[in-house]
Order: sequence, then C-alpha cells, then structure tokens
Amino acid sequence: MRTALLDACSRAIRSFVLEPGKFVYAPVDGLAYEESRGDAAWLAPAEARAAAAGDVDARYLVLQPYHGLDRIHDGSESERFRLLRTFLRRIRPARRIEAELDSWAADHFDGAFVVGVNVRTGNGQYFGRGMPYAGRVDVSIFEDEQRLLRVLESGCRRCLRRLPRPLRDDFVVFYATDSAPMSELLAGLPNAVTRRLVFPPPGTGDLYAFEGGRHTDREAIEDTLTDMFLLARCDALVYNSSLFNQYARVVTGWVGGNHVHIETLFLRHRLRWAWRAVRRRLL
Repeated sequence: MRTALLDACSRAIRSFVLEPGKFVYAPVDGLAYEESRGDAAWLAPAEARAAAAGDVDARYLVLQPYHGLDRIHDGSESERFRLLRTFLRRIRPARRIEAELDSWAADHFDGAFVVGVNVRTGNGQYFGRGMPYAGRVDVSIFEDEQRLLRVLESGCRRCLRRLPRPLRDDFVVFYATDSAPMSELLAGLPNAVTRRLVFPPPGTGDLYAFEGGRHTDREAIEDTLTDMFLLARCDALVYNSSLFNQYARVVTGWVGGNHVHIETLFLRHRLRWAWRAVRRRLL
C-alpha cells in the first residue's frame, strides 16, 4: 500500500508542479518510509510542518497526513477521478478482515440486489451551527425521524425502478452510519441489515477513545473500514456527503450511475441546486 501511495503521490505532484524542483514528502509520525527516492527531499514531521507554514515556493509541495490524495491534482475532474480510482483499487483489506467481509456478505448479500444506505450525521459534532464543517451535511433533515425514514425508503425504491418488476420487492438494504440513534432508526428500512453494533456515545463525534474490554479503538476502526468495503459491494447507493462513502463511489464508478444523494430527495435542496445552476449559466 505504501508503494501505491508514493507512486500515486508522485504522479499527482508531477502534474501539479510546473517547473523542475524538489518534492517534499511529510511522513506520518511513527511510520518508516523509503528514503532513497531521487526526486524527494524527506523531512521529519516537525520539519515538514515548519516548511508548510513558511513562504510559498512553486518548486515545493508539502504533503501532510490530512491531505486527500485527489486534492493535490490540478487536472480536470475526470483526470482526478481516474487518479483516485487507480489508487483506491490498489487498497485491499488484511486477509483476516477480508475473510470476515466475505463471510458476512455471503450470509446477508448473496443473490440479492443490495441497496447501500450511508447516512453521515457527525454523531453530534462537525456539521451543526458554529461547528468546523457547518452546512456540509444538512443535519436539520434528521430532526423529523419518521419523515427521514420515509424519504430514505423512497430513495431506495428509486434505485429499483429500472429492475424487472418481480425483483423490485426482493432486495436488501445494507445501512452504515456513525451513530447509535441513527442506526436504530435505519433498522426500520425494508429488508434492512447492518454489521456495526457499537458506536461512540452520542455527541462525541467519531474520534472517541474506547476504554475497557468491551470495544477497542482498533475494533472501531475495523468496523468503519469493513462498512466502507461492504458499501462497495452494493448494487446501488443512497448517501449524503461524506468521505466515508467515497471508496464505494469511486471504485464502482458511482455504482454504474445507480445512486441517489439523500438531500436531493428534499424539495428545498432541489430548488437551491436548480437556482445555483441557473446562476452559473447566467454568469
């Protein structure tokens, strides 16, 4: 995986840096990296942070752990998608996790048309008013739970419209979310199944440090990654804006076009996006 990341980063950097120069890689604390690359100047994490905060130099690009690989590509959207898809397709789960994935999918997905539902709530953090990413996810649509459930079921059935009629009621909904209350709500979708059972306490976001023997941080991370891989095995996707479902969207080519953004199911969002499209054309 490390080789794939470095190769992809190198390709992205070469398309980004317009004149010859050094490429500066910022390694993640605690990880050892190959330092023999002739086109790179390797910095310790602290040095890299200092370089990133210094004067801008067109010959240097500092990569830090929070950078999304696709965000450093200055080409067209289609080129950026190709780069990201090439990279994500090289990622494979560890053998133990892959075996668990295969077993769980065989028990719950086998033979069925599967609609993946991914609802990112922030678990009380990130997206509310005054929070760092306010507005990125419209958390107001979560307030009326029964309405949300009806809308999500409508989105799932929209993904079934082009199936032969006898198959439209014989489907599975696999749902993945980041909070226990939302998981309980999504269990009310038709033919619903899910895998993750343990979540951080409400209001703590997704960086909660589990204590004691009930659930470890590593198990929480494995739950998250497993859900990401399972979403990529679905035949359709109903989702809201989140990097959580990016892997599924990219490796499947946007699920062959059979996807529905949750907010498009609400009239106010459709009107807002239509108005933005009109403004772009007029301007």
